[in-house]
Amino acid sequence: MPLGSLADIITALTATFALLAAIAGARHARQLFGVEARRDEAAAARERQSQASKVFAWVASRMGEETTYGVVVVNSSKQAIYDVEVRVTDARANARHPIALTILPPGAYYMGESSEAYGWEFASRLRSFDDEIRPVTKSKKRRILGMSFRDSSNLVWTRDDEGALNPA
Repeated sequence: MPLGSLADIITALTATFALLAAIAGARHARQLFGVEARRDEAAAARERQSQASKVFAWVASRMGEETTYGVVVVNSSKQAIYDVEVRVTDARANARHPIALTILPPGAYYMGESSEAYGWEFASRLRSFDDEIRPVTKSKKRRILGMSFRDSSNLVWTRDDEGALNPA
């Protein structure tokens, strides 16, 4: 069987190396596409979470003639949140009736404990009080058990007792 001319052999080798280079290039492109796809997913997750990450709550005390306790709920985003529920414990670490709000506009709001049917006073802007409102930072009994809400994109979010934000 005759081997072809030197030009045919060089052409065949060149074609083989070109094929190998194309395969290596395709693998590299697939890896880069994977990196870009993960980057896009992370950016989309940050975008979905942008409003939710600006919503949080803490237990507070109102320092007036007598000290009373309540909860500060903050929505520092530029849009309202909906179907807000905040679960809180009392001075004996027992779960209180949850705070339930249909809508919470942007801002910081204080709701004091109440013996009324709903268990909480109406939400009032934090800056509307003459009394000092302090965060309760050392109590292991009075604390936020968790909260849930719906953002303006209709996504439901939860925060656990340690403040971690998760989609519901």
